[in-house]
Amino acid sequence: ADLDVDVDARAAGLFLRGSDESALMVAPMEHFTRLVAPPDVTIDKAKFSTVLRLLALRVPKAKCQMLLKQLRGVVLDMPRQRAIMNDPKDESMRLLLLKEDVVDKALPTLSEETRRAAGVDAMEWAEFELELDYDYFNADQILRKMLPAGMEVPGSFETVGHIAHLNLRDELVDYKHMIGRVLLDKNPRLRTVVNKVGSIASEFRVPEWELLAGDTSLETEVRQHGIPFKLDFGEVYWNSRLEAEHKRIIELVKPGEILCDAMAGIGPFAVPAAKGGLRVYANDLNPQCSHYLRVNSHANKCKHMVKCYNMDAREFIRALLRPGPGPEEDSGGEGGAA
Repeated sequence: ADLDVDVDARAAGLFLRGSDESALMVAPMEHFTRLVAPPDVTIDKAKFSTVLRLLALRVPKAKCQMLLKQLRGVVLDMPRQRAIMNDPKDESMRLLLLKEDVVDKALPTLSEETRRAAGVDAMEWAEFELELDYDYFNADQILRKMLPAGMEVPGSFETVGHIAHLNLRDELVDYKHMIGRVLLDKNPRLRTVVNKVGSIASEFRVPEWELLAGDTSLETEVRQHGIPFKLDFGEVYWNSRLEAEHKRIIELVKPGEILCDAMAGIGPFAVPAAKGGLRVYANDLNPQCSHYLRVNSHANKCKHMVKCYNMDAREFIRALLRPGPGPEEDSGGEGGAA
């Protein structure tokens, strides 16, 4: 059944969910990009369970660290895996795990001097079963096993806040949601994985994204030189690799000068300059950039130093140089002028 929604509620950006008046919920409308949720992807993690059968030396607990150094050529050396384990037969002893390719108890790769110093010949031998599962392996190892033989694994990706963005080759498109799921599993700092779709054709140089895995929201926060910036990655242009250039330009501006940024984006030049005490006139043609420029100025407590505009860059410069009160500031519906 249709529901009547209070006009004031609509004006306030609210809408009603559900069709049962006894269970109505009022929620604010979102003003940032949400992508279409991807299909569910289930990874059979049991396929990655494996057992390594290793040789081990029973060593006194007190000598573990010394022996790790003396026998480092044969001791197990695996990322995120301890080489020393408890000895189930004796609490005062430990099992020193050896590399998987060590199968000869004579340890021929050790020098006679090292054998004597470590006391290897007096040690007892043991066998140890090291169990590894999906959680142990990294994304590259997982994907190499899941993708068809000979297919190149995505080697790297860039991040913007909690979002990882990829530009997958055509041969990987059929596996894109699986790739997204694995990257999300193996990078706890990430909440969203997206893939670039097509070429950049928008007026504001913003790519089109498809969601591979995770949270559907593209609103995130990044930090540059300790300053937080909020942005909608689906609506504004952002390149984290420009951080050094942002800092270099800001350092060129001298105290007492005024910064005019005709294509300010979300404020990577404007906000640090304003926090440093400079008067800033910042403009961007993209209304979402102008919105987040105001948001970031407020959040960083420098809005009183920043005038924000949403104009064509050429008209912005002309308006600043024209005699008179100057261009009208973009207030985002809050009122106010330059």
